[in-house]
Amino acid sequence: MDAFVDVFWTKGYGGTSVDDLQSAAGIKRGSFYASFGSKDDVFQTVMDRYWKGVTEPGLSNLEPAVTAVDGVASFLRHVGRFMSENPFRGCLLLSSAGTSTSRVDASEAVSERMAQLESRLTQRLHTDPDLSLDRARNLAAYVLTVLLGLNAMARMGHDGSSIQSAAECAAQSLYALSQQP
Repeated sequence: MDAFVDVFWTKGYGGTSVDDLQSAAGIKRGSFYASFGSKDDVFQTVMDRYWKGVTEPGLSNLEPAVTAVDGVASFLRHVGRFMSENPFRGCLLLSSAGTSTSRVDASEAVSERMAQLESRLTQRLHTDPDLSLDRARNLAAYVLTVLLGLNAMARMGHDGSSIQSAAECAAQSLYALSQQP
């Protein structure tokens, strides 16, 4: 599965063929289908593995902080470091957002994970007694926008320091935005 994660992460869903996957697994096409099912089945499994191995550990940055905004700012900084360490790849989940697949359930796997990410951010921000649920949702949407931008920077090969600077700027902006009515 690690090889499959690497192929999808590097090439994206649309750029990955069954030939790429079977080559990564070192098996023939017939064996691939018998062992793993379709490309969409593998993609869904890859998304689950990536969420558990990369996204969940990143989201752990939300909790130890004293305030909700501190937690989300810490998460933004973490993502900036992660993106700077993955030039031309960025984040598999964010890169897959909006990817069309031949089966609805594979597209839903990405949509569900993105919704889960937004929900986790909203929930954490809403623990701030000064932030209404609507305000927390708006700030979570802002953070998602920033994450997609950081991912685009990484995928385009921006240097790590500029990605981390952008993440820091967004983290600092979050403090100011959280104070607005």
